Amino acid sequence: MVAHDDAQDDADAERASCDETARRRAIREETARLRALLRDAHGSPVRTASFEPPATAEWEARLATAEELNARLRASEAFTARLLAASRDSIQVLALDGTVQWLSEGGRLAAGRPDEAVIGTAWAASWPEPADRIAAEVALAAARAGRTGRFRAPSGSLDPRWWDVVVSAIQGLDGTPERLLAVARDVTEAHRAEEQQALLMQEMAHRVKNTLALVQAVAAQTLRSAPTLDAAMEAFNGRLMALSDAHDVLIRGAWAEADLAAVVEGAMAPHIDREAGRFAAAGPRISLGPRSVLTLSLMLHELATNAAKYGALSIPSGRVAVTWELAGSAEAMLRLCWRESGGPPVAPPVRGGFGSRLIERSLVHSFGGRVSLRFPPEGAVMELEAPLAAMQDGTT
Repeated sequence: MVAHDDAQDDADAERASCDETARRRAIREETARLRALLRDAHGSPVRTASFEPPATAEWEARLATAEELNARLRASEAFTARLLAASRDSIQVLALDGTVQWLSEGGRLAAGRPDEAVIGTAWAASWPEPADRIAAEVALAAARAGRTGRFRAPSGSLDPRWWDVVVSAIQGLDGTPERLLAVARDVTEAHRAEEQQALLMQEMAHRVKNTLALVQAVAAQTLRSAPTLDAAMEAFNGRLMALSDAHDVLIRGAWAEADLAAVVEGAMAPHIDREAGRFAAAGPRISLGPRSVLTLSLMLHELATNAAKYGALSIPSGRVAVTWELAGSAEAMLRLCWRESGGPPVAPPVRGGFGSRLIERSLVHSFGGRVSLRFPPEGAVMELEAPLAAMQDGTT
């Protein structure tokens, strides 16, 4: 719809320009004719002062009308000049062969050169890229044929500005193209927004593929280790919810980063009842990248699920504490500890399931860290350590 409106505007401008040119020419011719007739009348024999030939009075009246029309014409020309100066578009009038004959104030600013350095040059050659010069020549050919040529191209190389260019014909009195009109509008901001949108779409597609791959791996591991189909469904649904909660945390950070405290709180929220003091979390503010947010959310979900079934969160007196800190001098290391207390006595599992494999392996494989998972009688303890830079990979 925008392209159609622009084309209609160009057509209206062309017709107005043709009408104005014809009107100016008619006024000039009429004025010259009247002046010649008036000179001839004054050169005839002089009559009495009280009598003047009616023809001369008529000529005087018509000449006054012509002078008034000339004054209006000059005012119209001045207004047109101000209108063109106020336009931010680059407007150029071209000869049929494509050489520049006139340019507006916006055209001077866009060219960055004085008029004498632009007038008489080939307009198509002013575009820096060969492909854009070809597009300009195609647009010129379309305008010569009575159609509208259009293309988009950048100007300059260090900090290019993008232009939406429309080329159309200026019709002569006989209806054939007399000259060409090239109007270029600065669309740099819109072009950059389109590029950013395309980049975001590519990034979203990449992350959706990664998420689906993670869901596929979780489903396969859950079905492989679950004793029954009902148990598999329960475990899989819980893990999907953990991933969903992790995505909510990432969305709030525009998928660029998420705060570690928010990740811990989101993973624990389904398992904490209204009794105060059953869960405690403490540590400095640390931003994590998207990949580590998903991995850590699943790890905390597995620990919380096991604690709710068999550990500290299975009885009212049980407690869970999650703490973290930064350590190391040469390379910052993130240290996080999950510690249960006050619950029933625990023992190491007879066989390792998906949760323990996720906890023990995923961090090592993904981030180059280490994980220790122990089961003393007083409650399960998990300690992890990983390079902070790896955990923050993907943040801005």
